[in-house]
Amino acid sequence: MKNTSPVIVVGLLLTVVCLLLYVVGPKFIQTLSNYVYDAFLNRSYVAPQSGQVVIVDLDDQSLHELGQWPWSRFLVAKLTEKILDADASVVAFDIVFAEKDRTSPRVLEQNMKKYFQPDGEVKIEVKGIAEDMLDFDRLFVQALKKGNAILGCEMLPCDEMAPDTDVSIDPHYKSHYLVKGTGNSINEYLLQADSVTIAIPDLTKVANTAFFNAVTDPDSIVRSNPLIWSFGDRRIYPSLALEAIRLHLGVDSGVIEYDKQGVTQIRLRDLTIPTDQSGRLVVNYRSVNKNARTGLAGSFPSYSASDVLNDKVDRNALAGKIVFIGTSAVGLKDVKATPLTQFFSGVEVHATMVDNMLARDMLSNPSWMIGVHSVAILLMGIFLSIFISKGQSWLSFLVSLAMILLAIKASLLLMEKLYLVFVPAWLILSIIIIYPVLTMIKFWQEEQQKRKVRDMFGTMVSADVLNYLENNPESFSLSGKRAEATMFFSDVAGFTTISENLAPDKLSELLNRYLSPMTQLIMDRRGYVDKYEGDLIMAEWGVPFEMKDHAAQACLAAVEQQQELIRLRPLLKEQFGHDIHVRMGINSGVVTAGNMGSDKRFQYTVMGDAVNLASRLEPANKDYGTLIIIGEDTYNESKEAIEARLLDKIVVVGKTMPFQIYELITQKGNLLKEKRNAINLYETALRLHWDRKWEEAIKILTELLKSPVKDTACTKLLQRILFYKDNPPADSWNGEHIRTSKD
Repeated sequence: MKNTSPVIVVGLLLTVVCLLLYVVGPKFIQTLSNYVYDAFLNRSYVAPQSGQVVIVDLDDQSLHELGQWPWSRFLVAKLTEKILDADASVVAFDIVFAEKDRTSPRVLEQNMKKYFQPDGEVKIEVKGIAEDMLDFDRLFVQALKKGNAILGCEMLPCDEMAPDTDVSIDPHYKSHYLVKGTGNSINEYLLQADSVTIAIPDLTKVANTAFFNAVTDPDSIVRSNPLIWSFGDRRIYPSLALEAIRLHLGVDSGVIEYDKQGVTQIRLRDLTIPTDQSGRLVVNYRSVNKNARTGLAGSFPSYSASDVLNDKVDRNALAGKIVFIGTSAVGLKDVKATPLTQFFSGVEVHATMVDNMLARDMLSNPSWMIGVHSVAILLMGIFLSIFISKGQSWLSFLVSLAMILLAIKASLLLMEKLYLVFVPAWLILSIIIIYPVLTMIKFWQEEQQKRKVRDMFGTMVSADVLNYLENNPESFSLSGKRAEATMFFSDVAGFTTISENLAPDKLSELLNRYLSPMTQLIMDRRGYVDKYEGDLIMAEWGVPFEMKDHAAQACLAAVEQQQELIRLRPLLKEQFGHDIHVRMGINSGVVTAGNMGSDKRFQYTVMGDAVNLASRLEPANKDYGTLIIIGEDTYNESKEAIEARLLDKIVVVGKTMPFQIYELITQKGNLLKEKRNAINLYETALRLHWDRKWEEAIKILTELLKSPVKDTACTKLLQRILFYKDNPPADSWNGEHIRTSKD
C-alpha cells in the first residue's frame, strides 16, 4: 500500500498510550507483571550458594516431644547454648520473647503465694532447685551471652510516619547503621511502624534486636522484603537477615545510603546490598524441595529443634554457620507464599536473603529501570509502526513475535547474569496492543483491493472455504495435509422407491425440505458440509477447522438430526406421501484433508481409510435395524457426551481386521433406566457369544426379546448364535461378523 500514513500515525498514538499505561500502572497490568516475574524466577533459580545458612526448626516433631509452644525458657536457653557451643557464627530467632517466662520456679512460687497464701497460714516454698535454676529468663540471658545472638521483634505497620512513638518500648535500642545521603530524612522513604513488639528488657540488654516481618505484594506473595524499617522519625530497625549478615561478617557499623528518590543501597564493609527506594531487597529464591519431615517446601539444611537438644545433630553441621531458629509447625502458622511455592516456611525467607547477600547474587530493581522501560516501549512503538506499514503481514507477525521472544530472552539473561530485574510484561503488552491494531488498519486498506478478487471468485467455492482460504492460504494445497477428523455419512432409507414415485419437481422439493434443516444442524455444530449426492450428505468435523471435540460434535449433530426428523416426518408424509427414515454412519481417524482435483477445478474434501470406514457404517444400519452407527474411535473420543450401545465386532468389505461398532442412541443423561438395563444385557450377551458361551447368551437374548419393543439387533444376534451353536466357527474366529456387501 502506498498510503501508509494512517498506520504510522495510529502507531505513534498507541505508543504514547502504552507509555501512559506504564506510568499510571493499572492494577491488572501490575498483576500480570508479577506473574511474568514469577515465571522468570521459576526459570532461573539456583540452589543455595553460600553454604553458611542452616535452620533449626521448631517443627511438629519438637512440639510433640517437648510440648506446645511457647516452651519453658530453660529449653530455649539449652537450645541456644547447644547451638553456640557448636561454634555457630550467629543464632537468630524468628521469634519474639515479649513476656517473662511464667513457668520459672520463682515465678510459680510468687504466683502461688499470691493466690494460695493470702493470709500467710500456708507456707509455700520451692526447694531442691539450685539458685541459678530458679529464673529461666536468667538462664536464657546466660545462654545468649555465649555468642552472637539476635532476638526477633515485630514491627506494627502504619501508613504514615508516627513522630510521637513511645521509644521507651525498647530501652536498650542501639543503632549499628549510619545514614548517608542528602535531602529529607531517610525515615520518610522507609516502611513505617507506630509500635514494635519486642523482647523483654533482660534479653534485649544482652542480645541484638531485628524485625522478622515479611511483607507481601497485593496477591499475598513475598517477592521482596525490607532490610530496614522506620520506627517513628528517630529509629531504624534492621531485618533479621541484615543483622545476621552484619554479625557474621564482624561489621560494627553498616551504612545506609539514600538520595532524593529514596534508599539506594546498604553497605557492610565491602558488601554492597542493592535495595529499592523503601529499603527492600528483591529476594532471589533458591530451588525448593519438599521437606519430608515438615511437609513444607524448603531450600536450606533444616534440623529439628528436638534433635539439636538431644545431641542428634553433628556439631559440624552448625559450626561457623548462621543459624535461624523458626518454625514450620502447622499450628504456629508461619507459612508464606513465594513465586516458587505457596507453602514456604517464614524463616526460609530470612535464610534466603542471607544466602543472597553472602553469595552476592542479590536481585536488583534500580530506579533507573523505569527509564529503560520507557525508552524500550518508545523505540519498539516507532519501529513496529514503520515496519508494519512497509512490510508484509506475515513478516510483521514474525518480527513482532521475535521482539517478544527477544524481550523475554534479554530479561532472563539480565536476571541470570547481572541479577537485574527487567520484567518485559509492559513491553510485551505494548506489542500486543500495537501489532493487532495496526495490522487491522493495514488489512482494512488491503481489503478494498481484495474485494474485486472476492467478487470474481466468490461463486466458485463455498463461503466457508473462501473465508478459510483467505485467512489460512497455506492450509490449501493439492497435496493436502494430515489431520484428526470425524466423518459423517447419511442416506435416506428406500430413496430409490421414493424417487420412482414422485415427479421430479416434487422430489426436488422433498430433498430441499429434508436437506435444509439437516444442513443447518450440522453447521450449528461447526461441521463442514462436504457434498450432497442426491439424498446423501457427507460432512466432516475437525477439518478445515481444527476442533478438539470433533467426535462429540458430530455425534450430537447426528442425534439432533434424528430428533428433528421425528418432528419433520409427519409433515413430509402429509405433503409427499412418504415416510422419511435416515441411516447415518460416523467414524473418526487420521485423514488427508485438502483441495482434491486439479489446479483449475478442485473441491475441499477428505480421503483415507477412516473416510471409507465411515461410508461403510451407514449401510451397516440395515443389518441391525439401527439409525446411527459409530466407529470405536468415535465412541472413545465422545463417550462423555453420548449414550451408546456396543453393537458388534465387524469386518467390512475390503478389510481384514475386525473393529467394534456402537449404536449411537442419544445425548448423555437422556437414557431411561429400562433402556440402560436392556443395553447392559445385550452387551453381556454379545461378549458371551464372543467367548463361545452360546447357551448363556441365548438365555439373555431370549429374555430380552420378550419385550414389546422390537430390537432387530437382538434378533439378528440370536439367529447368529443359534447358527454358530450348530455350526461352530473356526478356531481363529474372535467374535467378528463379516459383512459381504458394501450396501
